[in-house]
Amino acid sequence: MSEPQTITISIEQASAMAESCLRMNHLGTLVQREIEAGHKARALDLSERSRVRAWTMFNDLLRLGAKKPDGYSLPDESA
Repeated sequence: MSEPQTITISIEQASAMAESCLRMNHLGTLVQREIEAGHKARALDLSERSRVRAWTMFNDLLRLGAKKPDGYSLPDESA
């Protein structure tokens, strides 16, 4: 078995990712409230904001050296 590889990120990068996690959680809570209130358009907007933030953080992690999950590929990539 090989040694685990490590990557180093700055405190600023880690802090930005932590903030993104909190914001995505908050957006998820707001989505639930808007759905319960019957505000579908607002729920969709909030959900999209959370999706974009998650996608940005995912790509940031890949740029920093994280491995893509097993089986993951973009639609235009060969699997």
